[in-house]
Amino acid sequence: MTTLPSGLFLCVALLTLGCATPSEKYLDAATQLGLNNELLAGSPYQHRLFVNGQASRSETIQELHVYLDGDGTPWTAGVRIADDPTPRNPLVLRMMAKDTTPAVLLGRPCYYGLNKTSPCNESLWTSHRYAAVVVDSMAAALRRWMATKKIDRLVLIGYSGGGSLATLLAAHLKNTSAIITIAANLDVNAWSHFHKYLPPTGSLNPITDARIPSNVRQFHLAGLQDDNVPANIIESFSQTQKNAEYLTMPDYDHACCWLDMWSEFLRTRLIQ
Repeated sequence: MTTLPSGLFLCVALLTLGCATPSEKYLDAATQLGLNNELLAGSPYQHRLFVNGQASRSETIQELHVYLDGDGTPWTAGVRIADDPTPRNPLVLRMMAKDTTPAVLLGRPCYYGLNKTSPCNESLWTSHRYAAVVVDSMAAALRRWMATKKIDRLVLIGYSGGGSLATLLAAHLKNTSAIITIAANLDVNAWSHFHKYLPPTGSLNPITDARIPSNVRQFHLAGLQDDNVPANIIESFSQTQKNAEYLTMPDYDHACCWLDMWSEFLRTRLIQ
């Protein structure tokens, strides 16, 4: 009879207590929230897509909400590049689970268990995390999935670094009708200067590189207690845009309390 090595047995027994990788924990959270996931080919990367029941069941979709998660954990302890950058907090999954509209979460290259796949490398979650090749591959993957459906319009919803990607993706997805960013890094250089970080030199910068069509409605949400992405960075970006609203939440910080307001925001703000 074959027995499991004691270390492996312990890891299986205590999976939820720390042995699981960040990707495994994230995938488990998605399952618990009733979300399916699938792999999509972009160009040149693979992407994981999380899909709610409304999007899975519908062939014709009037409005698809496309969620984009934050940068996750590119670095551990601020000094060592992480092996797996997948977010440790599934906040965006929980926001998506509150959404009654057909919705997907479009994963970045190398996140959600794909960090060891070719041609991934650590630059994709550090210096090049908003690079043109990342944006192009994400757009290609989403277009591939949408080709199986009839979709009238898209709403791009990005949290933190996902908000950066939402602004950069808009010009690549012709049926984008609205962008919502939440605590988003919309000026990469200003954010790096604020934290005294080296800027991600291989990345695009939304404030100079986003080409958002003027007919796309924009909502940029900022928490006034946010010490990760200061509200003035979001306000400065909003002032450069047409058809944009800058919305502040006085008591919110980077993570709290976006989940609490999300259902009401979707219900009241996205009425055509």
